[in-house]
Amino acid sequence: MMDTGFKCRAFLVCLVLVTGLSCLSVKLISLQVWDRRLSDTSNVPRFKFRERIPAKCGNILDRNQKVIVQNRPEANLIADRNHLTFTDILLPAVAHRYASQTADWSTSDEKEKNAKLAEVTRRLKKSLSPDELIEEHLGYAAEVIGAKIGMPASALIERVNSGKTRVVVSKGLREDVAREIEKELQARRIQGFTFERYQERFYPMPTFAPHIVGFRNHEGVAQAGLEKSMDHILSGRDGERILQQDENGLVNLTEPAQVIPPRMGKHVRTTLDMGIQAIVEEELGMAFEAYQAQKASIIVVDPHTGDILAIASRPHFNLQDRKNYHNAGSSFAVSAQYESGSVMKIVAMAAALNEGGVTRETVVDCGWGGIKRHGFLLKDPYPYGDLTFDEVLVKSSNTGVFQFAETVGRVGFYRYLRDFGFGRETGFEIPGEASGSFRDTTNMREFASATYGYSVSVTPLQLAMAYSVLANGGHLLQPRLVDSIIANNGARLDQTPVRRVRRVIKEETARQMCLALEQVVLKGTGRRAQVPGYRIAGKTGTAEKWDNVNGFYDDERKFLTFAGIVPVQDPEFVCVVTIDEPTGFPEDFQVGGATIAAPVFAQVAKRIVHYLNLPQTEEVLDSDLDGESLTSTSGE
Repeated sequence: MMDTGFKCRAFLVCLVLVTGLSCLSVKLISLQVWDRRLSDTSNVPRFKFRERIPAKCGNILDRNQKVIVQNRPEANLIADRNHLTFTDILLPAVAHRYASQTADWSTSDEKEKNAKLAEVTRRLKKSLSPDELIEEHLGYAAEVIGAKIGMPASALIERVNSGKTRVVVSKGLREDVAREIEKELQARRIQGFTFERYQERFYPMPTFAPHIVGFRNHEGVAQAGLEKSMDHILSGRDGERILQQDENGLVNLTEPAQVIPPRMGKHVRTTLDMGIQAIVEEELGMAFEAYQAQKASIIVVDPHTGDILAIASRPHFNLQDRKNYHNAGSSFAVSAQYESGSVMKIVAMAAALNEGGVTRETVVDCGWGGIKRHGFLLKDPYPYGDLTFDEVLVKSSNTGVFQFAETVGRVGFYRYLRDFGFGRETGFEIPGEASGSFRDTTNMREFASATYGYSVSVTPLQLAMAYSVLANGGHLLQPRLVDSIIANNGARLDQTPVRRVRRVIKEETARQMCLALEQVVLKGTGRRAQVPGYRIAGKTGTAEKWDNVNGFYDDERKFLTFAGIVPVQDPEFVCVVTIDEPTGFPEDFQVGGATIAAPVFAQVAKRIVHYLNLPQTEEVLDSDLDGESLTSTSGE
């Protein structure tokens, strides 16, 4: 039998072994599970800092590849006050500050510089208190950063010490400046500063077609216009920069461990011509101010393709600062719905001509001021007797237009109204397009009103596409704003086709209508729309606005329109000018499409034909340049 002493010694040895092995097991578990960062040398997430590299959105271009919208990489410089008070990581920068001031620093090699830094570091550890070290480091950082961003060191220190943990030192730094600062901070061992990078959207022509171009907010989210409707094309995919981070959370700014590059968005080429857009914006701006109008718009269309060459609305806003965005509202050219008056008479007249029952020589009796139909009296603003087809348009006779519409019939007229594109959206690429409206009823009074532009609400864009039907030989086209999608290497990825919605009238009918509308410009209400040297076709429109409160048409408040085709024999563009409620005229001034909208059209058309270098179609006579005063004596 073993003695009691031996048993006790054996028990103690076993206890020591078990206790030791247990402690070792606990330590191993701690290292492997609870504190892996001390035993695992791989790049675990705790030691990584992920920085988003924002994708560059694609550009928006005009038809001639001129940039309308582009990206500009920028960065915000951020100070992290947590790191700026961590004395263990601040000492190398302060040491660098003192060492770099020695006389032979610039001529020393890397080994000599490291030796000097080590010597200065040992000395500073003994001589500087933690508060002094923090102050020295921030002062050094302020000198280096301030010199790059043009900010006094004292102002930068005051901003950093504002009491916040995360302080924005400087906003909107160019990327090249941010890179320079990063390199300087790294070279001088300065800590506590990082960059927040982003892509700032830049608009070289910020007041050109702002409703159409649209914009992105400061977070890069598309808000309106093409920016929003084409966001799926323009937006790319963000990348990522994975930076090394030490146990104190300090990020190494200039040595990325891994980079996942961003994917840039594709470019959108539009049909807009910024040269024509500049003309339209300038002329519309002057008219809008001169006539103190409520709203206004000008649209220029290529009638053969439906391409929107220019589109402007007032009021508008600046895309860069967007201060007047909410007051400007939506695009008047696309979203306005109004009764446009006599500019709509082309529907009834083209329908009558297209059905073959009448010709341009057909005569109707306009009743010397009024005719009675279906139990009501239809009036003209001036007394007319017998008028030919052309003369009805030249004089803008309501009674004459209605009689030609009667040859088609109510049902036929409303069919043509729909075929010309009224009462439904055109398919424009920008959100917010209005459809306009009319009531296809058996009410003959409404039918009569619709033939001369009342009881039908339209948009300026619909008018432009309807007049393009006459200019292109009889087809209604869908308006085109996006021409194509362009890859980063310049390759064309997708081309938007020309879309013919339907044939509305015969080619010969379209040609005859253009010739008839040319007479309106030569002899009638559109004389102020003439452009010397060019044959112009067009029609004026003056529509009184409906007063919802009192239930009548207010002759003091009007919509004024002129729609023109240039040149008649081979149309290059259609232009529609609309001005809502101009004011500030003398009492005896006759406010109408003839006196306001037509002259604006003339100025726009004159500049566009020169810009496009269109050959003159007519000899320019001295009498064409006299600028005679034209007072309309016809209805609109």
